[in-house]
Amino acid sequence: MRTKLLIAVSLTFVPVFAFANGTVTGKIKTSANHSSVSVVVTKDTAVCGESVISEKLIVNESGGLKNAVVMIEGVGVAKPGAVSINQEKCRFNPHVLVVAPGTEVAVNNMDETTHNFHTYAFENEPVNFSQPASLKTKKVTGENFEEPEVVEVKCDIHEWMNAWIVVSETSAVAVTGADGSFTINDIPPGSHKIRVWHEFLGEVVKEIIVKDGITTFDLTLGE
Repeated sequence: MRTKLLIAVSLTFVPVFAFANGTVTGKIKTSANHSSVSVVVTKDTAVCGESVISEKLIVNESGGLKNAVVMIEGVGVAKPGAVSINQEKCRFNPHVLVVAPGTEVAVNNMDETTHNFHTYAFENEPVNFSQPASLKTKKVTGENFEEPEVVEVKCDIHEWMNAWIVVSETSAVAVTGADGSFTINDIPPGSHKIRVWHEFLGEVVKEIIVKDGITTFDLTLGE
């Protein structure tokens, strides 16, 4: 007579918790004097007007700082695309533009006057060309924006005209709005370095702990 041996196998299930990526949001402010600075127009007043407001430091009544670049380092890979920057009423729009390495930039002249598009770069090959009113669009190839850096743009004809093109390897980047606010999505939980840059107030690097859900990051520059 054979005896059947029954062996009970116990399986233990260990739950695996997946932490969802979070969102970093907040406001960049400044204690610096936020009085508007008017710049006298010296040429082409029929197109440009008699004066323009400087975009070097734009702050609202609550201290919110516009045009600050907020970047979380080492998160995501920015992909090149095609973007544009306009020369309109003798100003560059947008004033601060963030692009991925290798991005093609279309330069549009919306004015009935000649402008000049001149980049001041260290890591990338500079660009310098005249753009008459008849040349509505001229494209700058991605080869001129290959390396990560902050590139200043000027119009040598209208000396008050300037802008900034920030070449960013990370896709976790944003430019603050008129009230200083920003939002960056899809950030892995954990410790990260967050970099804040502004053309006038300089650069600050902080550490941030990102949690599942919403993490708030507020910063005051110029203190």
